[in-house]
Amino acid sequence: MLPYAGGFSFTYQKWKRFLDRGIELHPIEFPGRGTRFKESICQTIGQMADNVMSQIETEEEEYALFGHSMGVYVLLELYSRIYSSKKSLPKHVIISAMNPPHLYNPKGYHLLDNDQFQTKMCEMGGIPPTITKDAEFSKYVFNLLLNDFKAVEDYEVADDMPLISCDISLFSSASDISYDNMMQWNQYASMTCSYYEFEGSHFFINEYVFETVSTINTILGF
Repeated sequence: MLPYAGGFSFTYQKWKRFLDRGIELHPIEFPGRGTRFKESICQTIGQMADNVMSQIETEEEEYALFGHSMGVYVLLELYSRIYSSKKSLPKHVIISAMNPPHLYNPKGYHLLDNDQFQTKMCEMGGIPPTITKDAEFSKYVFNLLLNDFKAVEDYEVADDMPLISCDISLFSSASDISYDNMMQWNQYASMTCSYYEFEGSHFFINEYVFETVSTINTILGF
């Protein structure tokens, strides 16, 4: 499970109560956050993928990859690294709430000054109001967001990116990214992608946890 910009591994912990017992949850914690807050932050999508590659073991049993928003681009780079290493590839990939790279339109949010950036992030949602009440923690979170938005806005997919050769499921809220845009992920796959629509905002995985996890249970055969 790969988090979105500014996200932590605990984002996915609430999924455990709904996840089928046959599925083991492995939320990824990027350096510089959560239990790894003392480590240096990964500044690019490639660095994030390299770090995840060092954390995972792909040889023991079948596995799937899930990425939401920024986590999708990390997933794409991670898949490329797994492919190049000749290690066991995932049996399923779930791409959630992110345009394919050729449709992504950088807004230059990371170039805004601090006040403008914080205002824009709050407008986009996903930030609990309590964060702004703790000045130190607020600064920490917005620094992570700034770093992650720069990583996404600077990201360019490699020309030799391998096609994803396993089953792919696409998750999106209709109010966030359109069906037509999401289905263009077919260009990055050797098999036709399946589309699943959810209610809510860009953060539907937090707003509709039961629906999201129930869909994952069904997709993975439980």
